[in-house]
This record gives sequence, C-alpha cells and structure tokens, in this order.
Amino acid sequence: MGIHFGITLRPGRLAMRLPRRVLGVASICLLAGLAGCSSGTITTTTTRRLPTTTLPPLPPPLYAYVTTVGTGASIGLGHTVVPVNISPFGSGPQAPLGVGTYPDAIAITPNGERAYVANYTSNSVTPIDIVTDRVLPAIPLGPSAGPAGIAVAPDGKMVYVTDAGAIGTIGHAITPIVVATDRPLRRIRVGPGPQGIAITPNGLRAYVADAGAIVSGQTGPFGSTVTPVDLTTGKALPPITVGNAPTGIAITPDGSTAVVTNLNSGSVSTIDLADGRVGAPIAVRGAPIAVAISAALPTIAFVVDAISKQALDGNVMPINLATDTAGRPIAVGKNPQAIAMSPNGRTAWVVCFDNETIVPVNTLTRRVGTPIRVGGGPSAIAVTARPAAGTGTTKTPPAKKKT
Repeated sequence: MGIHFGITLRPGRLAMRLPRRVLGVASICLLAGLAGCSSGTITTTTTRRLPTTTLPPLPPPLYAYVTTVGTGASIGLGHTVVPVNISPFGSGPQAPLGVGTYPDAIAITPNGERAYVANYTSNSVTPIDIVTDRVLPAIPLGPSAGPAGIAVAPDGKMVYVTDAGAIGTIGHAITPIVVATDRPLRRIRVGPGPQGIAITPNGLRAYVADAGAIVSGQTGPFGSTVTPVDLTTGKALPPITVGNAPTGIAITPDGSTAVVTNLNSGSVSTIDLADGRVGAPIAVRGAPIAVAISAALPTIAFVVDAISKQALDGNVMPINLATDTAGRPIAVGKNPQAIAMSPNGRTAWVVCFDNETIVPVNTLTRRVGTPIRVGGGPSAIAVTARPAAGTGTTKTPPAKKKT
C-alpha cells in the first residue's frame, strides 16, 4: 500500500543456486619397495584417494521488487516493477517489468516464486513469476475497484487485495484471489476506503485499515477503524476504533499484536488481538504511512513517517512494543512511502519517493546504508530470496513482454 503523501495526501492520486565449484584433490601415489622370493625386487604402486570436498552452495540472491508510479507531471501514470539485486555486491536495478497503471502495492508468496502487484488505476492485480521475471496475465477486479493494499496468506494459497475506491467513489471491500488459478472470488465487505491489510501468522484472520476518503476526489470523512475478517468464513467482524486515517498495518510474528499507522493523527495504535483492546496512541514525528516488524526484533515496529509539518524530509521511527514508546527517528531521505524487511529481519528497506531511492536500515544498529537509486517514482516494495530457475513449483502461463 502506498499513497504518496506530502502533508496529508500523496501527490499523484488525482488527488530474488549456483553450486560452488568442486575442488578436486590430487591422488597421492606411494611407492613401497617389497622384498621378493627371488633375487629380484618387485616394486608396487599403491594409490590412496583422499576424500573429495564440495563447498556448500551459495545462498540465493536477495532481490527487492519496487513499483514505480511516475514522477512530476507523470505521477500516477507509472506502470512498472523494478527488480533490484540487493545482495552484497549485487548488480542493483534490473530491466523494469511492465504491469498495470499506478502499481500501488506489492506482496510476494512465502516460497518466493510469485509477486502480486495491485494496480490502482488499472483496477487489476498483476502476477509476476519471480524465478524467471516473467509478467503473467493481469487479474481484472472490475471497473469500480481501486486496489490499494495487498497481502498473501502464510500458506501461500490466497492473496487478498483491498479496494480503496476511485475518484468519486469509496471502496468497502477486499477481494480474495486463489493463487493456484489466479482467480478472484467474491468480495468481502469491510470499512470505508480500505488501504493496508495484514494477515495473522496462523492465517485465520486478516486485519484491514479503513482509511476512509483519503484519495483526492473522494467525498466523505476520513476513516478511523480496523476491520477484522474471519478468513475461514469470509465474514467481517465488528470494527476496532483506532486513530484518524489508518493506512498501514503489521502484525507481530507471534500474532499477538497489530500495529496501525494513523496518517492524519500523527500516531501509531496497537491492538491486542486476543481481546481487541487498543492501547494509548503513540505519537510519532511525521505522517505515519507504513509499518513493518522485523523477525530479528519482534518487539520493535519500524514506522515510516512521510512528509508532514513536523518532518519535512521524513524518517523511520522505531516503536518499542514492550513499552509502547517511540525511539529516536532515523533519517532516510525525502518523503519515504513504504518499508519491507529482508528475510532474516536484519535490514529494513525503505522507499524514498522524492529521492527516487531505496534505503537500507540495519534494524539492530539503526544505521542507514548506501541508498540505491530506482528512478520513475518508486512507491511500494517487497523483498525476497530469489529462487533459482528450475526450482519453482507453480505453473507459468505465457508471459507478457517487458517494457
């Protein structure tokens, strides 16, 4: 999910095995003189073969998949995803992949084989075969849809897309998509203007941030709720009241707590998922738009603050979930919009829209690494260890051409 905000609203809504080489070990020949039965001497050669050693395979390369939505007068017209090799000594950005218009959010299946991109203006979701970087046929969601957030179930069998609505209309639903067939199912009604979505580790519930009418051209109030959805029955449960215009949401690895970014309240809310109780709002420095939680530090949430009157450049704010307190802001660049964790949870990758970069942040030391430039208006991001060709398990339909 992303909506490029300046102070409150984002400009533009109108509004990744190579086996190591086997080291051969030369055989050593030992010559031994043996006394024969006669006067002659017989010499025999004994060959002893030392064990052959094979180094372990290299780890799979790490890739970030970054959506681009356009810049300047072309904001909202972007239609690509850029694979970026972020491995140590990686090759950086690769050739962009053509998807739908205004790719607003991206999620990757747990096995790292597929990415799913929510195309806000095209009203569709585009699957990408990550093993081969092939763009697969788009999944239409209907003319009135405005896909803004996306999440994959922990078992990798389903994808869920939020419908924020379009100019003049507000969405009220999430759409389930079957990964095996890329077929959308019947929509599930939630609160108004749903943006971010997160799924519990057991896959039983989704939690949807109901932001309300935050898209320019929509009428109505900002939202202030999170809607739980029972994924076994496909029914929404009573909404939970949080701050104003909730956009981003993440769930702790143990499934106990949801963390919600309240864009227009300048705060973060925590929800106890056992009983639905909401903690006191945690003030942050800026307009909180996105959040991620590291597996390496499960009690720390990393919140992205977009531009606001309090934070003109934006930052990442660590939130201690044990004490419900905000730490020192981490400066990353201008107008950050989205965040994703590396598989080991030790690096958070932040998209800075105005700088056109993705920025690594060490989650343990809180130090910022060297930015990688991704042009074209980077918006959303997902990170994965990229499987090697030939290891995929999903069937791949004919691909679309790269653009």
